[in-house]
Amino acid sequence: MAGMSAVEDVRAVLRGEIVAQYQPGDFLPNERELAERFGVARNTIRETMIHLEAFGLIEKTKRGARVREVDFDPVFQIFAQHFDASPDRLEDVLNFRRMTETGAAHFAVRHVDDAVLARMVEANDRMASAVTVAQAAAHDYDFHLGLVEAARNDTLLRMYRVMAVTLRFYLEIGKSQHLDTQTAHAQHARIIAALAGRDHAGLCNALHDHFDHSGLVLAANRQTIPQPAADTRLAD
Repeated sequence: MAGMSAVEDVRAVLRGEIVAQYQPGDFLPNERELAERFGVARNTIRETMIHLEAFGLIEKTKRGARVREVDFDPVFQIFAQHFDASPDRLEDVLNFRRMTETGAAHFAVRHVDDAVLARMVEANDRMASAVTVAQAAAHDYDFHLGLVEAARNDTLLRMYRVMAVTLRFYLEIGKSQHLDTQTAHAQHARIIAALAGRDHAGLCNALHDHFDHSGLVLAANRQTIPQPAADTRLAD
């Protein structure tokens, strides 16, 4: 294996350049060119490419290493494997959502547009009509992602996406009872109305009520919280 210090040095430079200078679909220089540029063996470049591919930054093609669209799935999978799904940890996740989304509210009411509002309305309706718990949770996540997206803060949006697997698992807890799902649907409608009206105070109140309700649902399910897995059917 190539010396890891050399691989790490080249990888750090290329990762920065990929983010700052390349677009998805662009090709990196070939192995020979990179080896000459960095003054290392081609084996070091090959090892570096393996790392960049593992991070989801590039993909290997017959024409060489091509920059990929941002793909958070590997991060999701790694994070989910180490997630502690205990009731206390899930309460932390709820409070993470409360702090994140109420903090985003100030910017969301300033920057939201009709396209984001339309996606939130669609996600909310899909959540209410979903057949399975997993589907309902996925649409619930999409709804809240829309609120974060409306704030137009790329760092916050990336963080929320990195948390996707964990958040969707948490959101499944409140979807086993039809009444809880319908309550969430009505509360979401309040959030949308406040956001559409650029009403910051109203949005914060709607969010606080929604998270308070989520806290009650979590407390009621503390003894029966499932492990991440099945796509079970919603209760009638």
